[in-house]
Amino acid sequence: MPTSPTYHRLSWIDRFNSPTIETLRLDLPPDAQETFDDFHRQLMAIEGIQAVPIWYGHSWYWAIGYTWGGSGVPLAVLIPNPEDLQLAIQFDRDLIESMPMDRMKRAVRDGLDLAREPFHTQWAVWSVAGTKLVDDLQDVIERKRRHLASKAG
Repeated sequence: MPTSPTYHRLSWIDRFNSPTIETLRLDLPPDAQETFDDFHRQLMAIEGIQAVPIWYGHSWYWAIGYTWGGSGVPLAVLIPNPEDLQLAIQFDRDLIESMPMDRMKRAVRDGLDLAREPFHTQWAVWSVAGTKLVDDLQDVIERKRRHLASKAG
């Protein structure tokens, strides 16, 4: 007698079950898992950072918010979409306008452009699976962290 196929619901879209970071990682293909690990390791190396799964609705589903400081606003968000691993960073207008765009790689600038005029969003987003952007985006995250620290006094 044939057995019925098992159904596996991806953790990142299951709104009613809060996933662990490891569960979200395991839903990714192997090349994306490697990039995920690189970002997660570097982000967790920032003193005072906390990684928390956050539900973002139907746009990003479950993502990992890396919060730092007392604001509760994530320093960065890793979106474990199995088809398109992404990193998102929310920017204030003054910070995004102070970024040294001419000294950054084109792929980094393209993501930052989404958070600049004429767009009406504060989110810069990058597709990162299989890319070599980990160190470059870590620099962007560190710039944001320093900016937040200076605003906090």
